[in-house]
Amino acid sequence: MLAIKNKALDFKQFYLTYKDKVFKYAFLHFKDEEMAADLVQEVFSKLWNKWDTLDEEGNMRAYLYTASRNLVFDELRKVKVRLDYSTTDANKNNEIDNSNEESIAYKDLENLYKQAIGKLPKARLEVFLLSKEAFLNNQEIADQLGISVNTVRDQLVKANKSVRQYLIAHMKDSIALLIFLRIF
Repeated sequence: MLAIKNKALDFKQFYLTYKDKVFKYAFLHFKDEEMAADLVQEVFSKLWNKWDTLDEEGNMRAYLYTASRNLVFDELRKVKVRLDYSTTDANKNNEIDNSNEESIAYKDLENLYKQAIGKLPKARLEVFLLSKEAFLNNQEIADQLGISVNTVRDQLVKANKSVRQYLIAHMKDSIALLIFLRIF
């Protein structure tokens, strides 16, 4: 009974120490508090299930980081699949009815997005596409391009800022823009 109580106290202390860091990490990627909170719950649930088998020397933090990263990327892939599906569905609808205002606005936004990406410098564009289309993490991009992770982060921040500014400057007030900015 004492061992179970100590296990729960150790886990509670670990949870209180790292929950905010996991939340910030998830929120950085999703920009959605609810999704970030759900991810925190899922990560710590998985950790609780493996708590007895983890090494106290640091394996718990490594597992926490890996589980958080994997769940974030899994969720980002799901978002991409949903977006791809909705794009495919929208394309089917476009074939049926081209007069749909929403589909025209979406096509305009898509073209504007491609223009914004086209304005990026070559090196920044390469980093951006590896992140957004190939879904590589910063370390994988750095390894593939032979640059530092900090350079990758810097290029992604600058690319995202540049694309957003271009869209805002060239897009009329539209619900499509608000949706787009929420996704990215």
